[in-house]
Amino acid sequence: MRLRVAGWISWAGLLLGAACTVEDPVATLRSPDAGPDVPDEWAAHCADSGPPLLLGDPASGPQVCSGQLAQTLFHRAACSCEGLSLSAPFTVDAFRSSAGPYAPGGTGGDVGVNGVLFANDRVTVGGSLQAGGVQLSSPLGVGGDLDSSGPLSGPGTSATVAGDARVNGDVALASLTVGGVLTVPPEFSPGPAQAAELRREPVPPVIPCDCDEGSRFDPAALIAHHTVDNDDAAIGLDPATLEDVTGERALELPCGRFLLTRIAGPGHATLRIRGRTALFIPGGVDLREALTVDVRPPGELDLFLAGGFVVSGQLTLGSAALPSRVRVYVAGTQALDISAGSTLAGNLYAPQAQLNLSGNAELFGSLFVRHLEASGAVRVHHDADVLDAGAACPAG
Repeated sequence: MRLRVAGWISWAGLLLGAACTVEDPVATLRSPDAGPDVPDEWAAHCADSGPPLLLGDPASGPQVCSGQLAQTLFHRAACSCEGLSLSAPFTVDAFRSSAGPYAPGGTGGDVGVNGVLFANDRVTVGGSLQAGGVQLSSPLGVGGDLDSSGPLSGPGTSATVAGDARVNGDVALASLTVGGVLTVPPEFSPGPAQAAELRREPVPPVIPCDCDEGSRFDPAALIAHHTVDNDDAAIGLDPATLEDVTGERALELPCGRFLLTRIAGPGHATLRIRGRTALFIPGGVDLREALTVDVRPPGELDLFLAGGFVVSGQLTLGSAALPSRVRVYVAGTQALDISAGSTLAGNLYAPQAQLNLSGNAELFGSLFVRHLEASGAVRVHHDADVLDAGAACPAG
């Protein structure tokens, strides 16, 4: 049996000598001007009721409010910038963590696929589905509306849509049941569809996910700025502290914006987040044993990564009880490999990267990736609380 020595760094005692200035609503730590008491603004911030995190360079334009960024990018349970090929069951639903633990069958959970959705097994979407086309080998169920920029095909199989359906192509299924209005252009066949109403008029194409260079969010710009504009010095944090993780190492971070140059090594690293925290890692993550990201109220984490995200062993990201509090933004094109048995409870934004899931996967939160490859069944439970993440952001 190998003996592991845990490295533990806590900043709880340092919070009493750190504060957020009245002029700066960004949760930047300012120990020299803090004085003996913690200002009300800083106390409110750490109590999850004060100003949100603002990110970016104020000299080059408006700053980004972390909550508004999350609310904008994660409004769907799943987004794929390319087509999506599924060989095992794919199920999407939604819940609100603020109302209690996840329970199966919740309504909502939208899916967007910029390319064609190919499904060789059952697909169940609790919310709406938008795709460049749909090709089925097994039944499809959609709890909201269906928008397809191409044909809806699958001889011998069926689809059920609770809301409206708009199909810019032939409907070539054994059966299609639409609870609302089915719209198919006059030049295409509606097939054996049954709907409350059939309309024969043009159907505009849909591109549900903003993936092109001009419209997607660029995490790299924020990472570059905060490599020099961060709060490491205020709490005495060495940005290289997790560059060579052996055995077990744990790091706890308070409210603020912090830089770690890299998280790497053969060991197990644990990040404990207990405040509104933004963490920037320009050198990425490369751990051979495990990574645990533990976020508990009033903690929230916005994690910005470049340089790859590789965890050869088990990844534990967030908590299934509060996935809306964890947001991960990945810059670059390196594939993300998630091993079987990992816990994904957060929101992942990687519009230029492929996500590879081993075995059956259950995700609490949302995915926005270039492409998804899954070797087993995938279940995504969208925490709709992320849709309110920007409520505390400044107006405008």
